Amino acid sequence: MIYPWKLDYWNSGEWQVCNERLKDMEKSSIKFNPPRSELFRALRMLHDGDVQVAIIGQDPYPDSRFATGIAFSIPSTIQEGDFPQTLRTIFKEYTSDLGYSLPSHGNLERWVEQGVLLWNAIPTCRAGQSLSHDWDEYSFLTREIITRLSDRGVVFAFLGAVAKRYLEFVDLTKNEVVITSHPSPRGSRSSKTPFEGSRLFSTINDKLNSQGLEPIDWRLDVQDQRDKSNQGILPKSGRVWQSNRSLSWVPGTSTSRVYNPGRLEVHE
Repeated sequence: MIYPWKLDYWNSGEWQVCNERLKDMEKSSIKFNPPRSELFRALRMLHDGDVQVAIIGQDPYPDSRFATGIAFSIPSTIQEGDFPQTLRTIFKEYTSDLGYSLPSHGNLERWVEQGVLLWNAIPTCRAGQSLSHDWDEYSFLTREIITRLSDRGVVFAFLGAVAKRYLEFVDLTKNEVVITSHPSPRGSRSSKTPFEGSRLFSTINDKLNSQGLEPIDWRLDVQDQRDKSNQGILPKSGRVWQSNRSLSWVPGTSTSRVYNPGRLEVHE
């Protein structure tokens, strides 16, 4: 394997430990997600100098059908009815925030191609067992990735408690940060900053615009004909697109460039 990004981690004892554990699992025919062929694909698809946005999640989908090496993304062959619950939550926010229709597939590589790093803080897990590879040795990898991006300046989005561990490695004088819960159903229910209603996509674009950078075109379906110019921020009060419901916006807080999202209150 050719290791991406020329990180010091690849020559470290920490990676040697993780790699030996994975090799032992392979020798014992124990599956882990993603498979070796897809490992670190998020890094291999996107040069570190091209990253504009880094969305940090927890660990791969425990269901082997879904894990691709790119956080939250699933194979294009998975039908809508089989989408994992975490991706359903993401797409629920996608539709309410941006006004787009529900995507027909869960392949998020189009975002990656525009400079969005989709990275799991813990890059592997044993098949069927979430957080089973919460190894301290992996933390050195994610720490180096966050530090390298922070030195250059990007928009970070930390989704959930595991991802938020790495907030301390972000230079808040150079970077913009968004914090929400993990988009899993349990994470959204228990958090003071739930993913649902966070307006993650438009908030990221607002921060890119404020830096004079091109916003991300989040559209995943070619047939969605909404104008790209509407990729900015939704009004903070008004009507929900394609709905008879009205909404009001309860503002979040922003301290030292760290944004804790507000929430939408929907009125029938």
